[in-house]
Amino acid sequence: MVDSDDQILPTSAFDIWLSKSAEERWFSLVVLWLDTSRASGLIGKASDKNIAPLGPELDRAGVSLIRRTTLKVLLENPQISPEITSMQEIIKWWNPQRANNEFVEWNLREAEWLGITGQGVISTFGLNLLTEKEDLGIQSALPKPVDHILIQADNSAVAPGPLTPELASEMGTIADIESRGGATVYRFSEGSIRRGLDHGKTGDQIKTFLSKISKTPMPQPLEYLIADVAKRHGRLRVGTAHSYIRCEDEGLVQQILHDKKCEHLRLRKIAPQVLVTEFELTEVIGELREYGYLPAAENAGGVLLSQPNLRRAKSRPKPPRIISEFSAPKDAIVLSAVKTIRAGERSRKVEPIVAGTSSNETLALINQYISEGKTLMISYADNNGGVSNRIIDPISISLGTLTARDEASDEIVQFRIPRINGVAPALTVSGNKADLDL
Repeated sequence: MVDSDDQILPTSAFDIWLSKSAEERWFSLVVLWLDTSRASGLIGKASDKNIAPLGPELDRAGVSLIRRTTLKVLLENPQISPEITSMQEIIKWWNPQRANNEFVEWNLREAEWLGITGQGVISTFGLNLLTEKEDLGIQSALPKPVDHILIQADNSAVAPGPLTPELASEMGTIADIESRGGATVYRFSEGSIRRGLDHGKTGDQIKTFLSKISKTPMPQPLEYLIADVAKRHGRLRVGTAHSYIRCEDEGLVQQILHDKKCEHLRLRKIAPQVLVTEFELTEVIGELREYGYLPAAENAGGVLLSQPNLRRAKSRPKPPRIISEFSAPKDAIVLSAVKTIRAGERSRKVEPIVAGTSSNETLALINQYISEGKTLMISYADNNGGVSNRIIDPISISLGTLTARDEASDEIVQFRIPRINGVAPALTVSGNKADLDL
């Protein structure tokens, strides 16, 4: 999640997830992937450059349905590794309204990344998952976790297998992973030992831990390294303080430090004449003055501030005033705009949708209006099943498709005749400006 400083940080659920077995972790990831509506393939796509990986723009309707349909096809054909094109055709046949070739390609790629498939075929783990078996077979396929390491003489350690979650977490704190594989190689360095000390461990605790889990004795160079880093760690300290109080009179400093009324300021003495606090400068000065002290403010260089610090916002210059003349639109533009408005008005006047006509009646009426050159209104169903009125000027019919000019957009559009539910005559709009009541 994103914290108040706009940093992306894991939640406590991540720590719980890390403590689970490999099979449980894999199952959690796969189940979320099956149900999510996010299409990760959109990230970095040339036509969608501004899509953020964690933004809401990745959500797409039907992605989960396509994902499950893809795996269903692979499950029903376990011995076949279909090509992407054939898989896309099958998914399109199963889900004609939701099918998307890119989604199918991305789902196949992600399924292989997750191990649900391999070489285009459903894997054993994927088969067990989709058939809802209790044992997915992942734990038995992986080497068993080990609870020991082998420390080498060159300040490295070898884990002869995957460490248990507890040991892996501890080793990750005090050592860096150098290589992975059947065995994991860890490297001890000054930086890694310091990291362990930063996590609250002491040098003796690190030595005891390594001696306990190592099957080989700890080499002397590693002992010296741990002792040296632990000896130097913490001698130099860095902290934060919003404000400080300094006074040459050490007695007054002690008085303020032990004043019960100033306890809420959480003052801390870092030198005989200096106190620090986490409160802001103005708050500290106000509180001290209220309790009878007379502090004065100074800047970071120690110079006394003798003038009030007036807070003002930065003024912004006004944009230059632009004066220009607008020419009247041409008659053709006005005529086109009015025709578009009238077309929309006439389309809304017919409610409900145009009365249905049979296929033969539809073809007969369209051919009649084409020969007569009349404008007509059709009730047309789109790809999603929505029906709307369209005012058109029919031009021709060919191969089950009507070519016409759509008055709303003034463009030549093709309409599939099986999707035309009804046909009715429509009032025409005259090309004469006087007929448009201008």
